[in-house]
Amino acid sequence: MQPDTTEQPTTTDILSLTTLPTNTSTNEKVREKWKFLHSIDARCQADEASITRVMSDEQLNRLLLQPFQKPILWRNFAEQHPLHGIPSSISDFLRELGQLGIEKLEAHNYAEEDTNDELDLNETVEHFEAPPETRPPLNFLDIRNLILSRVPVHVNKVDLLRLAQRRKAGSAGKGRPLKALLDYADHEFFLLSSRHSISPLHVDTAGQLTYIVGISGCKTWYLPRNFTADKYEILATYGSSTTETYYDDWVKVDIMPGDLLIMPPGCPHAVFTPEHALTFGGNFYTLPHLGSSLRVLALQAQFNFVFSNESITEQDYRNFLDMLEAYKDEMNPQQMGSVASSGIAWGITDQHKTRKDVSKICARGQGFGKLQAKLRLLIWEIHTKGEAKLHQEDCF
Repeated sequence: MQPDTTEQPTTTDILSLTTLPTNTSTNEKVREKWKFLHSIDARCQADEASITRVMSDEQLNRLLLQPFQKPILWRNFAEQHPLHGIPSSISDFLRELGQLGIEKLEAHNYAEEDTNDELDLNETVEHFEAPPETRPPLNFLDIRNLILSRVPVHVNKVDLLRLAQRRKAGSAGKGRPLKALLDYADHEFFLLSSRHSISPLHVDTAGQLTYIVGISGCKTWYLPRNFTADKYEILATYGSSTTETYYDDWVKVDIMPGDLLIMPPGCPHAVFTPEHALTFGGNFYTLPHLGSSLRVLALQAQFNFVFSNESITEQDYRNFLDMLEAYKDEMNPQQMGSVASSGIAWGITDQHKTRKDVSKICARGQGFGKLQAKLRLLIWEIHTKGEAKLHQEDCF
């Protein structure tokens, strides 16, 4: 993997001003989550080397064409790239949801009771209108964006799934492009959080990269310093509450209105909300990161909820099949090598010489065995093709 050579802009900006409150919950599970959050907060360092800052389109575009490892931060991104058409306040956002006919929202209370309930939209409006100290801290996560697509143009240019779906739609008749765009709405979301809500440490599902843009209020992201693949392997093996296993400490970043944060696949993170906040975000894939995404997917297939707060779906597997089919002949040697090396996580070894050998590998985790088998065969095919290319080059 090539080192990230992006020059860091000079800045006097402080990454975070957030101070964690003392939690008084009597719920044992909740106390454990807060204890872990306080422990990593105590180990946070204001380490600029753990974050890649960008301040221009050129810098961001260049990074997204690389298998970058460090989270990317662009302060005041929305000053240059406004989210036109997206509500700019929580009250406007909830009003817009009402106009769209949304009646209920799923609410998570990780901070006090460890519960998961549905709230009527009117109850949600009342929740955010009341004094914060009189209401429980709630997270309304993954609210599908049905308002207006606002994927950053930088992401659109490199989003492998979107590009693969467009290719597939273009070859399947006039009705497909609209369906592809509607399906893609599942990858854009809003996060609505009330004061002092938390999200425990987790990895975003299915090996996706994630971008977040602040709209209103502040949310604080906790991220591992010196992020490498072993960080998500530790999370998969030990779970999220074993602080001692994360030996490189942490960095925390406040996402304010207009800020953009992009995380590479498999980046463990916890989130605290110091004040009512609304953020917009989405998930995507890139060709340089496809091998990493496949490795993260394999770990999630094996460890499931220990690893992520969501389950892998049938569509996730089909998305990977679409991407690999569309771009298997367009990868450079480094990208082919990365995808091929992910085969180890899927049980592919040097002993698997033929398609028949690969097809006999047992499925990982629960379900989707046939889709996993197709995925392995594509990975093996890319590995075989890459070896053949190297052999040809050696002959010359």
